[in-house]
Amino acid sequence: MLKYKQECEARYANDLQTEIRRLKEFEVSRIRIEEAAKYRDRMESFRIEMETLHLDKVKELKTREENAMDRIRSREVELEKAAYTHR
Repeated sequence: MLKYKQECEARYANDLQTEIRRLKEFEVSRIRIEEAAKYRDRMESFRIEMETLHLDKVKELKTREENAMDRIRSREVELEKAAYTHR
């Protein structure tokens, strides 16, 4: 009977260790998944921020380009008027 009790306790201890190992592995994998999700969220937030910044810069550059083109056109009109009056 004592031998049977020892075998049962050994089996129980082995099962307990196996279950503890499985739970630890599960927790580690869950933490990795959570960390990966946090990292993806941060990267997405950063990407959106960079896209917004890029679009703002593009809009600003387009506005500056349009203003420069308007000034060039105005200057060309003035030069054409001046050339016409000299003829």
